[in-house]
Amino acid sequence: MIQELVHETPRHSGRNPIASSVAIGSAPNGGNVVKFWELQGRPVFEMNGVWWGHHRGPFYTSLPFQLRLDIGPEEAREILHRSKVLGLSFPSDRPGLAGGHYVISPEGYDLASVHRKQRGHVTRGLELCELRTLDAEELQAKGLPLNRDTLQRQSREDATFLDPAKWKRFVRGLRDCPGMTIHGAFVDGRLATYLISCRDGQWLHLIYKMSSTAERDHYPNHALDFSIIRNAASDPGVRFIGNGMTSILPNEGLDRYKRQLGYQVQAHNLSIHFHPWLAPLVGASEAVARHAQARFPTSSRLAYYAEVLGGALISRAPQAP
Repeated sequence: MIQELVHETPRHSGRNPIASSVAIGSAPNGGNVVKFWELQGRPVFEMNGVWWGHHRGPFYTSLPFQLRLDIGPEEAREILHRSKVLGLSFPSDRPGLAGGHYVISPEGYDLASVHRKQRGHVTRGLELCELRTLDAEELQAKGLPLNRDTLQRQSREDATFLDPAKWKRFVRGLRDCPGMTIHGAFVDGRLATYLISCRDGQWLHLIYKMSSTAERDHYPNHALDFSIIRNAASDPGVRFIGNGMTSILPNEGLDRYKRQLGYQVQAHNLSIHFHPWLAPLVGASEAVARHAQARFPTSSRLAYYAEVLGGALISRAPQAP
């Protein structure tokens, strides 16, 4: 069973505007998001009425991002066995790691919707930055330095954004996929931040963002994020904006930043399942990872592995009646 988020109260108030969900049937869906995955060369397949795209490591995730799947351990094992992939991870109300999706309804959004602690940064960024869209050729020429800067700052590696040939393929996929927009913030003609969005039906998904450390004092991130939501508010076809999932490892600064811009977290559990061949090893592997984490408590990689393996153990549990 597939579920999609539906907002009951569209304006920005202290209440949670994401009040319920409704079944939308079992037909494959995902549209532009799935097309973008395919144009990047990332493996995608459809099974049991769901599109699955390769995410990271052994895991395939459900597409598009806003869906919550009512898939239990037995059905997950069936999908893994038939597809011959090694792992699935997807939002669900069934047991799993606690998580959520950052979502906002843009209708009525303005500067008053921003938390007072961020409002001055937004205003300053709007004063100092030129905000406009980029075409694919401009992003290809100007984006790599921001990619390197961002990934180094975040202690991450991703060949798609570092290798010139893979970067060229990525940008070509942007150009050829419907619904994709490249938003940019410039300081004195220099690209300071870019953000890639995907329009898919009533949703606008914000999916990639890179920025320059040297330009942070000009607040290009604040200005660009704010302007995207504000511009979407004038488009009656955009009802929801999704700005990624909560991290498996807590990122309090990023969480605070998104919430203060007006996003709220639509809570779900992250259901994690390994292929039946690997499932018997999960318990022992989780114990090893926890032991190693205790010995090396500053290792974020060990902490990530321990959380993922622990989530897989939780996801095996049957749903409470």
